[in-house]
Amino acid sequence: MIKDIHTLAVVASLPVMASAIHEPAHAQKHKDPSFAAEMLMTAAPVAMGDLRRFLVNPHGEVDGLQLSDGTIAKFPPHMGGDVTAAVKPGDAISVRGYRESGDTIKAFIITNDTSKQQVVERPPAPDVAKMPKHLRFASLSRIAIAGKVERPMRGKKGEVNGVLLEDGTVVRFPPHVAFDFAAQLQPGQMLAANGLGSENSFGRALEATALGPTPDTVTPIYGQ
Repeated sequence: MIKDIHTLAVVASLPVMASAIHEPAHAQKHKDPSFAAEMLMTAAPVAMGDLRRFLVNPHGEVDGLQLSDGTIAKFPPHMGGDVTAAVKPGDAISVRGYRESGDTIKAFIITNDTSKQQVVERPPAPDVAKMPKHLRFASLSRIAIAGKVERPMRGKKGEVNGVLLEDGTVVRFPPHVAFDFAAQLQPGQMLAANGLGSENSFGRALEATALGPTPDTVTPIYGQ
């Protein structure tokens, strides 16, 4: 009887043990950007240099910056206001974070090396209501652009999900488009794009609906 009770107790504990193995107690802490930033406070910067330009998403929100050597540092768009207040193009800055792929960095701490002002990643304010996607879409404008590709832009897994043109325009598209339009997306190639986006004092960006080598030869990305 005692042996049976002991066996049942062991079996009953197995789901808890499995859960503990697959979800360690500290796992949730790594999802908190403030925890990651705290760990990097005393770490060496992963990139340093003069700020070349800010980068925006199709909604006009600053969500990245480019250094003079071409390195791109990404951060959440709700941090854009803090970043643009702390640093300006031409400022010497340093970035702490980690490299996602090549010269693309996930930034957790951005420092103005002259003023020593720092921007540390934090979660969005909990009391700020997020606008529904269909309303955000309605605020975009139709944009047609043409220019020379400077470099591809990549997601956190290294997938190409956009390009940066030499004039600073960001063209975004789904990863499969990088295969369908590979010839037009190489550095130095001319690219024309139609899509929906926005433009402001920080930059211009669009989500492409059609791409091609010239404005007269763009091909729709999506079927009707």
